[in-house]
Amino acid sequence: MRKLGRHPRATERDLARVADGTIDPGRRELVERSVAASGQLQSRLREQRRAIDAVRAHTGERAPLALRLRRRALESTPGRRRSRLFGLVLTGGLGALVWSLAALGGGQAVLTVADAATVAARPAAVTVPEPPDDSATLPRLQAAGLPFPYWEDRFGWKATGVREDDVDGRLLTTVFYRSHGRLIAYTIVPGDRLSGVPGAETIKRGGIVIRASNDNRRVIVTWLRRGHTCVLSGTDVPLGTLLELAAWRSHGALPY
Repeated sequence: MRKLGRHPRATERDLARVADGTIDPGRRELVERSVAASGQLQSRLREQRRAIDAVRAHTGERAPLALRLRRRALESTPGRRRSRLFGLVLTGGLGALVWSLAALGGGQAVLTVADAATVAARPAAVTVPEPPDDSATLPRLQAAGLPFPYWEDRFGWKATGVREDDVDGRLLTTVFYRSHGRLIAYTIVPGDRLSGVPGAETIKRGGIVIRASNDNRRVIVTWLRRGHTCVLSGTDVPLGTLLELAAWRSHGALPY
């Protein structure tokens, strides 16, 4: 009996086309036999069908940040062409299918606080230099003209790395801090303020208006510095800790 090809993209293409009904009838029988004989393929086909159902139920919804980042990288590859809506398969199974549907069916993407917070799940790209004594900010590290705070001496949060992400035309700069095995991420987003998280709580600390929300176990706080959005988030980190860090100005040494 013939089997599906071993190439992952070809397999995902076949599963996507079975899921949305666009597969060639002569190919369908082969694919369905292979799926019936493999629990792994059955699971992947269910994922494809769930993705299609989700996107069809929310037509026009934009792609998540991580998938838009993947799209940017893929579109830079020479010779890549777009195929039919449900036939386009990139990489990563479910995520790739959701991206293809949302990217081709949606309009202009609008960056949100929730998008910016997802950058916290990505790894740091480079390390952060140590600041001089008595410094309130990290050296040679700014975004939109705003320096990042130095928290280690006062709060015990050591800056361990930084990354930059070009998302929807904005350069997001994220610094990661670690303390006692916990990790938080501080992202500065230049430009117009981001759309907030629906239902977020408004809290005032030290004259700063902070919006707090929770995404699963990740606590997110956001506020403005000179009109630019700052997003601080951490998993299993108390809200009070993030509020204290967000409101700290080091007696005016940290510009707001």
